[in-house]
Amino acid sequence: MRIKIDDMLFLILILLMVGVALWKLFGSPTDTAAVIGVALFVTGSEMLVWKTLFKIDKKNNLGFMKIKNNIDNSLNQINNDISHIRRNIGDINDKLIILAARKK
Repeated sequence: MRIKIDDMLFLILILLMVGVALWKLFGSPTDTAAVIGVALFVTGSEMLVWKTLFKIDKKNNLGFMKIKNNIDNSLNQINNDISHIRRNIGDINDKLIILAARKK
């Protein structure tokens, strides 16, 4: 599994959130600056998480569409095979009727 830029950016945003919280513990930034900083980092990380989730959803949707197409094709093939079998059974039945009529 390769690390992507999105993953790196997400980790950096998490580290920045923790950094601002630790910095606030030692009293350096004002309350407003700390809240704004943490809110921006949380918003950025949430956007990255949602982007990843939508990407996964899109891949799953495409996969399900392929499976649905394969199932539809299989069902069509099964229906064609059943029709062919019914025709063959009808032909066999007709031949048996003709043979029975000849023996009488």
